[in-house]
Amino acid sequence: MRIQSIDAIRGLAILGILFLNIAYHQNFHTGYVFFEEALLSDEIISIISTLFLDGRFRTLFCLLFGAGLAIQFDACQKRGHNFLVFSQSRLKWLFLFGLIHGVFIFGGDILLYYSLCAFFVLKHLTLSQEELRAKSVKYLVVGSIIMLVSGIVITFSYDYGGALPLRASEAYAEEVVAWQKSYLFQIGVQASFVLATIIAAPFTMLWQSMGLMMFGAYLYRSGFFSVGFSSTIFKRVAIIAVVASIITVIPQLMFEQVTSDVIPIFASIPAIFCAFVFAHLLIKLKNTRTWWYQSLINCGKVAFTLYLTQSIVLAVLFRVITPVYYPEFAYTVTLLDLVLISLVLTVMQILLANFITKHFEQGPFEAAWRTLYLRSFQKKQQNKQVDTWVSEQ
Repeated sequence: MRIQSIDAIRGLAILGILFLNIAYHQNFHTGYVFFEEALLSDEIISIISTLFLDGRFRTLFCLLFGAGLAIQFDACQKRGHNFLVFSQSRLKWLFLFGLIHGVFIFGGDILLYYSLCAFFVLKHLTLSQEELRAKSVKYLVVGSIIMLVSGIVITFSYDYGGALPLRASEAYAEEVVAWQKSYLFQIGVQASFVLATIIAAPFTMLWQSMGLMMFGAYLYRSGFFSVGFSSTIFKRVAIIAVVASIITVIPQLMFEQVTSDVIPIFASIPAIFCAFVFAHLLIKLKNTRTWWYQSLINCGKVAFTLYLTQSIVLAVLFRVITPVYYPEFAYTVTLLDLVLISLVLTVMQILLANFITKHFEQGPFEAAWRTLYLRSFQKKQQNKQVDTWVSEQ
């Protein structure tokens, strides 16, 4: 039986992550480039993003990914399946989906990265609860220290003097032209980023992400997704989340070196506690029958489909439609415009999720992934049985 609170949390994460990714959907080569005279709306949205959004949804996905692995572990135990073989089949196909998505559609893919992290987490799921919690906390602490140090080094070693192009600069115009004129160029940029992400992972988010996945498995086994935190623990977590988020905003306001590329690094630490707050609140609302909560559940059930659909729709919008019919878009778009586009797409995603869950058991990409990994798993099982029969003859 599905745990509705997990689906609701996943639904929030898949809808929320769009608001962070859209800046790179509109141009992955440059991201969002600010105007010479900073817009008030840009500054307000940037601060709100740092306080409430940056890193929060990635963190939720990591926790839920770990919880999902724990659910699969229990299911394999009950059915007598080899958990490692089953999970590796799922993760290999997820890796392939992520690779195709990251190289050909959107370089900011998370599927490939999560599948790689999960490969390292699988062996830890046989640990006892106490051992799993201790190891996850250790990874989280080490990973957070790595992220903090990385952010500080990047901030104060970066030569800020004019290196980043502003909106009206010739350098920005050249980058826009280069991005829009060639799909092969786009593939090259995205493939390079995917490769760089894999290489840099041990020195950036890998340890923190693995810690989150293991902690997600621990939370699932402790019953968190059914009851949430106690009131005392929740108050402590909420206070830490608020204080840590405010501390993260201060450097953004004081130092011009703290750019949009550095902010998510610092924000990854308060994001852990903010994600716990979001998850707890949705768990406490699990018995509500309101339309919006049910919509979150439906979005969570088809999150894989929504995630890939986001990229496909935005790729068509920003790489095909706007360059032809609105060529000035790249030079005039603001963060407020991107927020409004995200809101429209959010409504479309909710409608799509409600339609799919009403008429089908799974989303199309969920069904395709399930078919592929089950076929791989069954083939491995058959090969194992043949090998066993041969060895016994």
